[in-house]
Amino acid sequence: MEDMQNEEQRPPRHKKRKLRWGRLLLFLVIIGLFGAGLFWGSVWVFDTFINPPQKNVVAAADDTIRKDEKLNERINVLLLGIDDGDSEAAESEPKRTDAIILLSFDPQKNLVSLLSIPRDTKVVLPGHKDPDKINAAYAYGGAVMAKQTVANLLRVPIHYYCLADWRGFIDVVNLIGGVDIYVDKDMHYEDPYANLVIDIKHGYQHMDGATAGKYVRFRSDELGDIGRVQRQQKFLKAAAEQMFSVQNVTKISSLLATLEKYIHTDLNTLTMLKAANSFKLFGDDKMRSCMLYGQFDDSTGVSYWSADRAAVNKSLDELGIPYIKEKTEDEPNAEEEAPREHLQPKDREQIYREKNSKKN
Repeated sequence: MEDMQNEEQRPPRHKKRKLRWGRLLLFLVIIGLFGAGLFWGSVWVFDTFINPPQKNVVAAADDTIRKDEKLNERINVLLLGIDDGDSEAAESEPKRTDAIILLSFDPQKNLVSLLSIPRDTKVVLPGHKDPDKINAAYAYGGAVMAKQTVANLLRVPIHYYCLADWRGFIDVVNLIGGVDIYVDKDMHYEDPYANLVIDIKHGYQHMDGATAGKYVRFRSDELGDIGRVQRQQKFLKAAAEQMFSVQNVTKISSLLATLEKYIHTDLNTLTMLKAANSFKLFGDDKMRSCMLYGQFDDSTGVSYWSADRAAVNKSLDELGIPYIKEKTEDEPNAEEEAPREHLQPKDREQIYREKNSKKN
């Protein structure tokens, strides 16, 4: 009797429920699909109503290039930078581009290539007869002429463009916590009229936005603009590694807001995400970069960077960017080693010394 009373006083036993892994998996799949749908729905709303992209026109030297399927497997974006502090033009006047870079990426293979084009590169602008510097294209005809000029020079389709000023560059560098980079030599320059002082020491540096802006703008050495292009390319690679690090994942929304403020582009959000994904996944074998092959040319009294057809083709071959050769072009020698003058070109004084020694 006592045992029965004790049994009645005991709390009821709860049966242990077995974890239904099937239901849990189904729940996670539903959550994942809902999140993906919400994300892409937000992208569509942003592109359609909030910030619709500009009308995109693919620039190409001719229709053969524009319609070629192999060439258009990669997405080619023309990156243009304007340095307001380095321009003599008034605020309302069109400005020349200070940085010109072709970003070419393969969204399927996550391959990324960066081709830096010196702003003094000698070209004939669309609708013009006489040679000019390539950085004048944007000043004369905006992004449309800039895209067409680069497309004519390289003979590849240019699908999109991104135009940015250095104020946005400085804000982005600060937002990602700065960039670590090795400075090859002391860099010193003063311009009291522009209230500019550049004083960066040789060695490893952690650069904030202001210092980084000075680093990529410096050109007061024997290589001039060519040296600046090399530093810009070096900094872009270092910044890309920092931007897509784990600690910056939570800053994506702030980064997008900053980019929207300082960047004008005809890129849609989906293409931006594809490009970001390619950058995020690159390794030493996934990303290539170089500066356009060429040489200094002062023969007309104007300082140009001269790149003939062979130099352009070598640049594209080195980066793995497909292009269509002109019918008059000869096939390159496959065994010929790619020259490296574009990495450390000779300065003007050395060129003159060599010419004089040959005459004597």
